[in-house]
Amino acid sequence: MIPCIKKEYQNVVISTGNIINNELGQRKSNEELYDGLKITLHSDPNVERVVVEIDELHGRVQHATEELTNRLTENQRSEISIGAKIFLNNNSTVFIEQAVDTLLNILNVTHVDNVVLAYHPNASGTTSPVANATAKSTTAAPAVKSPCSEANLAPSSVSNWSARNGAQGVIELKELYRSLEQYALNQKITQLGIADLDAEALAELHKSAAVAPTIAQVNLSTCCRVPTELQEFCAAHDIQLNTHGDPELLLPEEQFSGLAPGYTIDWSLRYQVHVRCRGVLTAKGYIVGASQPIPSASTSAKASA
Repeated sequence: MIPCIKKEYQNVVISTGNIINNELGQRKSNEELYDGLKITLHSDPNVERVVVEIDELHGRVQHATEELTNRLTENQRSEISIGAKIFLNNNSTVFIEQAVDTLLNILNVTHVDNVVLAYHPNASGTTSPVANATAKSTTAAPAVKSPCSEANLAPSSVSNWSARNGAQGVIELKELYRSLEQYALNQKITQLGIADLDAEALAELHKSAAVAPTIAQVNLSTCCRVPTELQEFCAAHDIQLNTHGDPELLLPEEQFSGLAPGYTIDWSLRYQVHVRCRGVLTAKGYIVGASQPIPSASTSAKASA
């Protein structure tokens, strides 16, 4: 049971607040998320130095909300850039809408500058276990060898998205992307982006898009170079090509269940706030939407017997 949330909540939202100030914001994304959730969910709200707010009306647990608000308002909105990345492993337009609406609500803004979607319905469970990461936060992480140093010349994982997810995966991706397009058309998102697609899948998405993606992210943690076909497609269609190191599965269920027994992750997102003129990162945090499984009719009948 989550200490800060009453059990009757079917759906909950957990916000880590600005993790830059608690020394979490310079590590691997899965470590940042795990420790941010641990601090938020398992800190004692009655301790003076801990700032955890419980929004019982909406089933939310939010860490250091006032400090995050101060970071967002110390500059004019036109002077900051807000970007977000949604991590989704289940096909649900409802989850997309929940993620964007919650982001706008918690940050208390009318629009964000860009949102990138990472959709991996068949995610490989390659995320390294996170254990006692908070206690070890001051210990230097072991060096990670580049796959290039191992003479690993296998095809990049970015070239496998279409093969792994097939035509059905592309159909689902288009539907999810259309949900994001509605926010762009309503001027709530300025730029849309997509992560980890190969050139074939990106071309399919681009062809059907009402609001074309202008950002494409590629994970170089398991490869040595961006495929030429993808580089050429992005150059031809004015798409900014960036690299990242996020795992396909940001936080495996077994790790999340250790923090919040009885709940499973529906969606998660990371936001970053930069001061435009200086390029300084002033805020960074994670928001997670989770839910309890809906009891089956047979289970409910047994419980009431």
